[in-house]
Amino acid sequence: MRRDSRTPMTTPRDAGAPLYQQIHKLLLGRLEAGRWQVGDKLPAIPELAEEFSASVVTIRQSLALLEVDGIVRRQRGVGTTVVRDLTRLRWVSLPVTLKQLIETLKTVQPRVLNLRRGASLPEVPIGVDERASASYVRMRRLHHVGDSPYCLIDLALDERLYRQAARQYERLPVLSIMSEQGALKGVAARQQLTIRVAEVDEARHLRIEPGAAVAEVRRTIVDRDGVVTYAAVVLYPSRVVRLDMNLLTD
Repeated sequence: MRRDSRTPMTTPRDAGAPLYQQIHKLLLGRLEAGRWQVGDKLPAIPELAEEFSASVVTIRQSLALLEVDGIVRRQRGVGTTVVRDLTRLRWVSLPVTLKQLIETLKTVQPRVLNLRRGASLPEVPIGVDERASASYVRMRRLHHVGDSPYCLIDLALDERLYRQAARQYERLPVLSIMSEQGALKGVAARQQLTIRVAEVDEARHLRIEPGAAVAEVRRTIVDRDGVVTYAAVVLYPSRVVRLDMNLLTD
């Protein structure tokens, strides 16, 4: 296959990725932003080739990637039609209060990937007046919303809490069970956000490409006695993260 040597006019050049992959990512971004809705037809291949200064073969390769993911359907004589709505995937809206966080957990389905007892905390910031519990249950979990991975979690739960409802903690969102047990009353909670790239194993679980952007959130919950009862490193797959915060205080 002849290599396309022309540089796309509207896509930043990425020396590590073939041109058809760069164009695929840009088209994906437009679909996530809602430029084309379900039922709409994408511009004709010659039109896209002219826009991106690419060959027809390159454009077809880009569209083929979208079709493999079930986002578009290509039909001879009809064109390329959008068949899947990606707009809901554009944002990861991170909760900024415990109440909001627990509310978001109502729609997720957790799956435990592995579990260890007698474990230590993951790498999370701990205040000078705070301390770790004697022992934790450490779980790596994958949360889904529908058929799509929502987040990948490495969490540690105080083993004393785990023993009170072990089967529930393994089947349901941990914070939801803590709330039902009253373990979130009077606690201090915080989270720290970082944007980084996904490692190979993380990308496999989240169904994204290695090196794709993820939002990493490190959360801790500390009880009245200053003991860290819950700590988690949570990865959300998203190129765009949104924080909605009310800056008005009483």
